[in-house]
Amino acid sequence: MHSSSRFRFALLRCARLLSDEVNNVLMQHQLNYSLWQALVIIEMNPNCTAIDIAKELNISKPAVTKRMNTLHDLGLIEQLPLSDKRQKSLKLSQIGVSLYLQCSKEIDQLEADLLSPFDQDELQQSHGFILNLLDSLQHRKDQYHV
Repeated sequence: MHSSSRFRFALLRCARLLSDEVNNVLMQHQLNYSLWQALVIIEMNPNCTAIDIAKELNISKPAVTKRMNTLHDLGLIEQLPLSDKRQKSLKLSQIGVSLYLQCSKEIDQLEADLLSPFDQDELQQSHGFILNLLDSLQHRKDQYHV
């Protein structure tokens, strides 16, 4: 296997394994990683819309609508009407805030456990690399979707 193929395989496998670990934490709370991503965006951007979430996650509006319906059914978000009747403003409910804080704490602990064997300099360098790779990928995406 070529070294770039090995790198790509390792990166994608790492992302998948991490997603599985996060899902193990979230399943205890009737959540999964895709629902969690939406909760995080709503928490970081109160009063965002489904379109905002679709753009941030690079997924379709119907996929976001399905997630929002699930989160609403679980009592984790509130959907508030906007002047544009086709849109709704989204925010975490009190239960949603409480669950967000609990899950964040558990995921932070998982991350701390996973990263504890690594040297701080190594982690900072890796974090910088991942952010640069993410910026590069985002730049490519922006170029092709202008």
